[in-house]
Amino acid sequence: MNTQFSVSIHILSLLGTNNIPMSSQYIADSINSNATLVRKLCRHLKEGHYLQSSQGVTGYRLTCPTDTIRLGDLYQLIFSNADHFAKIHGDSNVECHVGKNISHALDKIYTEVDQSIVNKLNTFTIKDVINQL
Repeated sequence: MNTQFSVSIHILSLLGTNNIPMSSQYIADSINSNATLVRKLCRHLKEGHYLQSSQGVTGYRLTCPTDTIRLGDLYQLIFSNADHFAKIHGDSNVECHVGKNISHALDKIYTEVDQSIVNKLNTFTIKDVINQL
């Protein structure tokens, strides 16, 4: 699993603690990363309707209150292109009874785990994260 989810939480928490627009460079400095990565994630967060930015105005700001941004919903946005929380290896030996059926078996289990992750994360919001800072 990559760090995009945690970095997205960092971005939303940082913006949630300030009422002024923040530049990608300012956010990148907080993350100790580069502004290009921040802009990429912010573009994704804008598509999810969590952020806004305006042409001619420097910076990003939240579009909704921090207590309405559920972590499970954010997780689903960030990992929308992933099949599951973990990859299933795809080059099993189909001549083996385990190799032939492992992908199907894991897919069923991983689907349940994925939903459990989302459900548990949805019990937390960005405001909950901010309150623990």
